[in-house]
Amino acid sequence: YIPPHPVETVPQEVTMRQARLALLAAGKLAGVEAAIASMPEPQKTAASIEWEYGNALQRSNPFVAQLGAALGLDDAGIDALFVEASKL
Repeated sequence: YIPPHPVETVPQEVTMRQARLALLAAGKLAGVEAAIASMPEPQKTAASIEWEYGNALQRSNPFVAQLGAALGLDDAGIDALFVEASKL
């Protein structure tokens, strides 16, 4: 009998420090500024404010989905980054 692997719960929020470190570890941090710069206004300015001045990043924030897509991440990839970020 092999017990099932515990399913890791995706945190609903991580700190910006955790998010940046997780993105760095995944090799995605360098793409964030370019991804934000490529967004149309007013999303670009809103995303820039979130990225530069936010204290935490909520998984449900539309910015997270936009940024994830721009970095080539699907929902599962974003969830995995949130799980990893929560451990940092």
